[in-house]
Amino acid sequence: EVTKIKETSQAASAGRVDLDKLSSKLKIKGRWAAGYFKSGETGSFPEGSFEVPEGKIQFAFEPDDFNKLIMRMNVNNAAFNNFDYFYLDSNLQKSMDLDFPLMSRLGRMKIDFGEETWSNNPVESVLPSNSAGNVSGSDEGLQLSGKIGKAKPVSWSASLTNGTTGTGSDASEAKAIATKLSYNIIDPLYVSASFYNSSSMKAQNAEMGLAGLTTRPAGVVNWDRQMWELDLRYDFEKGKVLNPLAYSDSKAIVRLSYGGFTDDASNANERTGNFGFVEGTYNFTKKFYTAARFSGVELDSDTTALLNSITANKFRRYSLGMGYHWTEATIFKLGYDWNKESKVSSGDANNDLLSAIVSMQF
Repeated sequence: EVTKIKETSQAASAGRVDLDKLSSKLKIKGRWAAGYFKSGETGSFPEGSFEVPEGKIQFAFEPDDFNKLIMRMNVNNAAFNNFDYFYLDSNLQKSMDLDFPLMSRLGRMKIDFGEETWSNNPVESVLPSNSAGNVSGSDEGLQLSGKIGKAKPVSWSASLTNGTTGTGSDASEAKAIATKLSYNIIDPLYVSASFYNSSSMKAQNAEMGLAGLTTRPAGVVNWDRQMWELDLRYDFEKGKVLNPLAYSDSKAIVRLSYGGFTDDASNANERTGNFGFVEGTYNFTKKFYTAARFSGVELDSDTTALLNSITANKFRRYSLGMGYHWTEATIFKLGYDWNKESKVSSGDANNDLLSAIVSMQF
């Protein structure tokens, strides 16, 4: 009997050691936001509604000193939607003993295009809403990234991805290409330039979207999308915490973004246009900040598209809001969006939006 107790104790001890090893290799983080939304009659919440627009839980497993496996669950609206991230990060500089920084990323990932794409959610953005353009996309593929220079390095990334929407096998032999360069011209001034080419997508929809526009031009059998974007950010009294934006301790931040796109179809007129925003944030105290943003999307000529749930040629959004740091991780945000669009068959829609949310990162 004594021997059995001793063996059981040894097994339990070994189990604890294994769990300790596992916990040291596994990291968990996430973000969450919920609150009340009230829109105009033609908006998404005409009667007013309590919503949970943001929910992400990310697991990072490091099996060795060179690799990290990232898996993120998307539980927006309090329901399991998908794994929106599932990729392997590898430190090639360390594993190959290189003299320069070099990283690889393989799997389903967010495309590194522009700057808002990394904070286009109610938690990390200074406002509950995104810009009118909200350029973003995720895809399966391979990305390489690194830095050039030592004193003031230029950061770069380049990726090769499927290009067509959804997961699974690609519908075209051609692959999408995305490139980005970023640089601190002077310490508080950051600039970046991005370029994206989907290559041939045949009759499939696009993975990279703007203003919710990912669908192919009507009736096309083959098309491609090209996009470019320039971004600037200036921090006044630059702080130690720069990102996420809502948690930055810089005294004030000004951001500018401008870009353009072309949807070229083989048997239809091309779709072209531009997009951009100007955004400012001011931290009155460590607890309170205010923020404002003007953003827009404009299609050339008489072209129309479904932009932000409205068929329009031009879309403008004027956003104003404030934030209160309830704790280090939790922020109360209040925001109002004035939406203006130019439509073909009718006047402006009544779709302004009031948002009052609590957001947190953990």
